[in-house]
Amino acid sequence: MIVLALLLPPPTATAGTEGVTVRHVVDGDSVILTDQRQVRLIGINAPEFGKQGKPDEPLAVAARDRLRALVQGRDVRLVLEEEQRDHYGRWLAHLLLPDDTWVEEILIKEGLASAIAIPPNVGQVRRLFEAEAVARTARRGIWGSAYSTPLPAESLAASHTGFRFVRGRVTHVGRSKKYVYLDMGPRFALRIAHVDWKQYFHSRPEDWRGSLIVARGWISEQNERLHMGIGHPAMLQRLP
Repeated sequence: MIVLALLLPPPTATAGTEGVTVRHVVDGDSVILTDQRQVRLIGINAPEFGKQGKPDEPLAVAARDRLRALVQGRDVRLVLEEEQRDHYGRWLAHLLLPDDTWVEEILIKEGLASAIAIPPNVGQVRRLFEAEAVARTARRGIWGSAYSTPLPAESLAASHTGFRFVRGRVTHVGRSKKYVYLDMGPRFALRIAHVDWKQYFHSRPEDWRGSLIVARGWISEQNERLHMGIGHPAMLQRLP
């Protein structure tokens, strides 16, 4: 894990801080500012609203409403890290209330979002996962619902794409030119870029063979195989 500094000053030399006003809360982890920029909060993932006829995930409404109560129509500070936009063009940032209360940490502590670690914006990983551990122990919010129940890796199907918790044993370790693959089922593997493994994983890929783990992240399908992209070991819980 990366050792944490205080949230302010920002954790990287390229980061910045800006005063903004929130116009609208989209869901439990994204907002729109009065200047029309859309912001995805760093370090958390909240339950999603249903699309294309699918039901809302548990507590999606509660997460949105809590974030709305915290920031909608209010002046906040936008704190950037190293990577400032995602592939959708959204700004990636932390939100601070005027009294320096960290918005993401509130949502995590109340069980309305799970912690995530996506390089290179991992400056606050330990603090968020520690806050999550408290919520999990108390079974607050998502930690007392089916949302956080890990799916068995060996039974995953194409219908399980999106953000998931998955439990299984690493049965095989493979490599390609760009990635390390930790196979956890007949058609499911964790995919970690070599550059991320070298920077964040202080072990050999082979050391994970046989390990029972719970992984969290986004599952995608490619060539009839399911992959979960992992960039940081905080996304993997190694079980005894």
